[in-house]
Amino acid sequence: MPSLPEMQALVRPVRSLLGSLRDAMANEGIRRLEVSWALGIAADTGLLVVLMVVVYLRDGVVAAGVLGAARMVPAVLSGMLAGATLERFRGERVLLAVGLIRAGSAGACALVIATGGPTLWLIVLAAIAAAAGAPVRPTQATLMPAVARSPHELVAANMAWSTGEGLGSMLGPFVAGLLAAAGRPELGAFAAAVTFLAGAVVVARLRFEHAADATGGAGEAAGGLRLLDGVRALRRRPVVGWTMLAVFTQVMTRFLLTPLIVVAAIELLLIGEAGVGILNAALGFGGLVGAVFALSLTRSDRLIRSGMAALAYWGAPIAVIGLLPLPGVAFAAMVVVGIANAVFDVALFTIFQRGTANEERAPVFSVFEGVVGLGAVTGSLLAPVLLSAFGERGALGVTGAVLPIVALVIYSRIGRVDKLSVVDETTLGLLREVHAFADLPLTAFERLERSLEPLVFEAGATLMREGEAGDRFIVIDTGEVQVTADGQPIGRLGHGAGVGEISLLRRSPRTATVTALTSVTAYAIPCFAFVAAVSGPAAAAATERIAAANLRRAAAGVPRDAAPTLHA
Repeated sequence: MPSLPEMQALVRPVRSLLGSLRDAMANEGIRRLEVSWALGIAADTGLLVVLMVVVYLRDGVVAAGVLGAARMVPAVLSGMLAGATLERFRGERVLLAVGLIRAGSAGACALVIATGGPTLWLIVLAAIAAAAGAPVRPTQATLMPAVARSPHELVAANMAWSTGEGLGSMLGPFVAGLLAAAGRPELGAFAAAVTFLAGAVVVARLRFEHAADATGGAGEAAGGLRLLDGVRALRRRPVVGWTMLAVFTQVMTRFLLTPLIVVAAIELLLIGEAGVGILNAALGFGGLVGAVFALSLTRSDRLIRSGMAALAYWGAPIAVIGLLPLPGVAFAAMVVVGIANAVFDVALFTIFQRGTANEERAPVFSVFEGVVGLGAVTGSLLAPVLLSAFGERGALGVTGAVLPIVALVIYSRIGRVDKLSVVDETTLGLLREVHAFADLPLTAFERLERSLEPLVFEAGATLMREGEAGDRFIVIDTGEVQVTADGQPIGRLGHGAGVGEISLLRRSPRTATVTALTSVTAYAIPCFAFVAAVSGPAAAAATERIAAANLRRAAAGVPRDAAPTLHA
């Protein structure tokens, strides 16, 4: 029996995971995106089960294959155009529109099934629903940094995203399968329609601090957000480009694995059709466990190292099944693959979100959808070739060897990169200490960093003088300053303090003098950049409260050492 310290060691990562997920879900923007995503996944996978069952029972396996192809092709094309769509329309409106289209398509499927309508209509409606749903992932991934307020919160949001996808993927097919088994598949399609509608309603009230963030920063781009813009971004940012290669090989392997698991369970492991479900359940279980390991992915070096390690562990267990074709070994191997899949997904989405500028994200995620489609097609075509050439064990071995090799190659190229984020980590930490910026999303910090001007002051130098016009906001990095009003000292400030907001917000002369007590290093933020950053509803309200409180303290002669660090 484990000792108390051992039990605590086991429980601690789970508590950390739950705490991170709870903190992320406390952010209303993240919560709306997560809930909408989970509902959409549940509805989409449930509708697919219903349609596959109905089409197969009506017209056989060929028609079911046509249904799958009819969904994939338009979905890939639609996903690749997501960046251009987001450029023209606000993100929450895009998500609302596609949710309504998916709900309408599912409702129409229920009607066709209930009335015995032609199978062709079901195939067409399935294609419409899939094409409408394809922009959801790139749109939500682009918008997430616009609502997340810190790198840790972004990682937690991506973990919640992965968890919601897993839960939706389990519950949707489960409910749909029960209704289909009960002879009421039309109710399964109707349930999917209601769930799609609920997801659309949830995300319709998504709000952003800055209008440009609602369109993925399109307002900041020099030109339109086109697919070629994403390709150019990959060339400018090697870490993102090499990670996209990892995405292609991982998706290709996943689509290789799907038929290989069926063949292995029935022909190699001799555990029958039920074994297929057991192995896939092991994959899903590993995905839930993998969220614990993804907790460490807040640092850039860990993102790359852990992402490539996860890519290697995604493939290696598949080869082990070929080497040791035993049911227990296969089950354990699929759990490891599931863990690796969860860690890799969190790592890659975080790399794409933090490693690209705001105006680059939508094009990059458009390219991502195209790469996923290409990987899926490649894997699907390679599976029968590998089985024919190498047999079951050989095909598993070859498939499992691909990802470790690719992971080593990619890590040799980007493994020593010490700067991933477009926002410097140290500077981001400093800006986040400023009370006025506490509610800002990561996209706002990206814009602020572009406007920073480094400053150095010797002891005795004046940073700003009472009565003069305000033209900039100053953030103290090192050293200490004295704040005085009417010649009276009212506070000392140091690292992480911000000074100069009152005159910028009120468009009035400086209300205090700030003097360097020691040698000081700082950053200046021009008036226009500061006002733009805090113009959103949450930041504006917080900054105005702090400014008003500081004015009251100054009028009353109360020292500000313990007060929020905004002055002048």
